[in-house]
Amino acid sequence: MENSTTSPLISVVIPAYNAEKYIQHAIDSILNQTYTHLELLIADDASKDNTKKIIESYKDKRVKTFHNKTNQGYLKTCNKLFKFAKGDFIAFQDADDYSDSQRFELQMNAFKENNKLSVVGCNLTAIDINNNLKFCSNYHLNHDVIFSKMPHYYSVIPNSFLLKREVYDVIGDYNEYFDRIGAEDYYWTFLIMEKFELINIKTPLYFYRYNPDSLTGNRSDRLRKTFVLKILEFIINQRIEKSYTSTELGKNVELSNFVSQLEAPYKKDPSLFYRKLAAKYYHQGLKKRGLKLILKAIIKSPLNSSNYRDMIYFIKNL
Repeated sequence: MENSTTSPLISVVIPAYNAEKYIQHAIDSILNQTYTHLELLIADDASKDNTKKIIESYKDKRVKTFHNKTNQGYLKTCNKLFKFAKGDFIAFQDADDYSDSQRFELQMNAFKENNKLSVVGCNLTAIDINNNLKFCSNYHLNHDVIFSKMPHYYSVIPNSFLLKREVYDVIGDYNEYFDRIGAEDYYWTFLIMEKFELINIKTPLYFYRYNPDSLTGNRSDRLRKTFVLKILEFIINQRIEKSYTSTELGKNVELSNFVSQLEAPYKKDPSLFYRKLAAKYYHQGLKKRGLKLILKAIIKSPLNSSNYRDMIYFIKNL
């Protein structure tokens, strides 16, 4: 257990939006760490529920708030909080997830055992919105193996990372190309692993919640979020093959053409996005939500028989 203020300071970043059901557990899991020399940087992203009120109820001096007056989204909120981090190390947690009480202690021990390390992640325990166990991950542990699998497979959960301050100083913020479509953390991980050594701890110290209403859940109508992993793979392959830099993403003609190809079927059939999203929610057990999205699909394309076929199937299996 680390209690001394002479120990390295860890800055923990938590963006929060409409997380009133889980935010207290998330905060408590950080404040109750066995490694106690930390600061918790948290921003409510203009929630419509009681998230901000719950955050403000904490009197622990380690909790520092930087709330948004208007909704900025996950990526921009994280980038904002990075700027206020004073720690020698930076860590993450989503507002609906939580951490094992020994997470930071064990991650800091890994740094002590190997001074060449720059980032330490861990395995995760996945839970649903009712705290039921879904599975435990079995990520690769070694840097070279993890890196060799990219961009086809990411054997990490970036939210579990504890990283040295110098990593952020070199790599910088999340790239705003990914704003509100996701995968910014996986691209960021790839950039980190090009320059710094990263490992995973075998123990699952991070509890990840499958929550469709979370900041990272697909609750928006943003089309590119549907195939963002294909976009990410294209970007990373370009970087590997052509040494493209991050600053070129917004003006990359090849990338723009690739995205246009992905978008083409959805523009041809305006209901396709809602139909696919409905199927996703339905198979996650959120059947009523899937049915609502099918109704949206019908409104978008009232003459498309696929929408009615799916609607009948959903109704029969509610």
